[in-house]
Amino acid sequence: MAEYLIKRILFSHGERLPMLIDTETGMPDYWATLFSISQYRSKAQASNTIEQVLRQLMLLNIFLKHYSKESINLDERIAQGKILHLHEIENLCDLCKLFLEDIHTDIHKKPLPQNIPQTSLEKFRTNNSKKQIRTVSSDTTANRIRVIRDFLVWRTNISLTKLQEEDLTFNRLKESRDLLKSNMTSRIPSPSGNSWINAPKGLSEEETSLLFEAVTRDSPTNPWKNEFTKTRNELLILWLYQFGLRKGELLSIKISDINFQSETFILERRADDSEDPRINQPLIKTFGRELPIPKKIIRLTKDYIINHRRHLPQAKKHEFLFVASKTGAPMSLDTVNKVFSKLKETYPGAFKKLSPHILRHSWNDNFSEKMDKEHRPEEEEKKIRSYAMGWSETSNSAENYTKRYIQKKANAVLRDMGNDLWDNDNIHDSDKEER
Repeated sequence: MAEYLIKRILFSHGERLPMLIDTETGMPDYWATLFSISQYRSKAQASNTIEQVLRQLMLLNIFLKHYSKESINLDERIAQGKILHLHEIENLCDLCKLFLEDIHTDIHKKPLPQNIPQTSLEKFRTNNSKKQIRTVSSDTTANRIRVIRDFLVWRTNISLTKLQEEDLTFNRLKESRDLLKSNMTSRIPSPSGNSWINAPKGLSEEETSLLFEAVTRDSPTNPWKNEFTKTRNELLILWLYQFGLRKGELLSIKISDINFQSETFILERRADDSEDPRINQPLIKTFGRELPIPKKIIRLTKDYIINHRRHLPQAKKHEFLFVASKTGAPMSLDTVNKVFSKLKETYPGAFKKLSPHILRHSWNDNFSEKMDKEHRPEEEEKKIRSYAMGWSETSNSAENYTKRYIQKKANAVLRDMGNDLWDNDNIHDSDKEER
């Protein structure tokens, strides 16, 4: 059993508050709760953001308890005017590179013999010496180190306010805080390298054709058996692909958001919606907007609502468009993930990286090609894309989604340059020279 878990509390007014729970006591972690409420909730940060902060603090708690010669008690350390020693800071930053699930697995393995050092990550590396150790992205590592650094500095500052400046402990604690802050900051990795090589890509034309062939409700290769599930999943894929939506945006859509006469729909931010019974509420991260709906999707959406959705018992109790196949309750984020997992299991060779977000990249690839064909000015293209995606006009988010298309154009230009160069009669190859 895990020592810590994240639990969301759903208040009557709709707010979701994540909390870090110690499973041994069943109680929320005091300092993590205070930090998340005072530094994030008070600034109206989204519940998903708060949950990510708590996951970083879970990692810190695991480190303090398991990855040192003896458990580190921060209260005792701070009372002595200390926080973490330099080697402990190094070990903590190393631990931030590992997958949390791998760390959980590691700490539940049998203890190592006493002669094996326990002062760094030797325990983890020894336990896992026979398999390749997985590491998270440099961006994830950086975020973990920042959150943990800020938490430790914040907690230390609280103690400093209770001490007199002439107190010896005050000066020692202040120096320890500054040492920790500078050393942790220096260990924050730079943004991911090889961004062009590893840039996420949308689906190819072949993959797109196969995807729609697989999810069409009457397709013999459709992996689902239930008629409702086939109909819903076909529509779900169409909405994601057509509009480049995030899965949270998709699951936030209500039937009343769709205007069937004007063939448009609105995306509206409804954080802490009291009408949404899901504890892990799907959220819209970007700006709200109104978008047109193609006639095919209008027709299929009407059919889904009238002939399929309305027959499920709980579907009459709410307005959310996409619902669970057996109950009619609002569809969860996990269920969307399972739809894509099923497709990857059914077509393991074709859809290795298939995910809801890949379809967002596909939308941006398609949009770039459309703008090129219409010879739209770059500034106009940026504004249209930003509106469709819900970004501000000054946002640089498009750079994350246009890399594949830019690569494609660059390679086409380079090929043309090569062909022009070697087809030039002024350049003679060895065969021509011999003749």
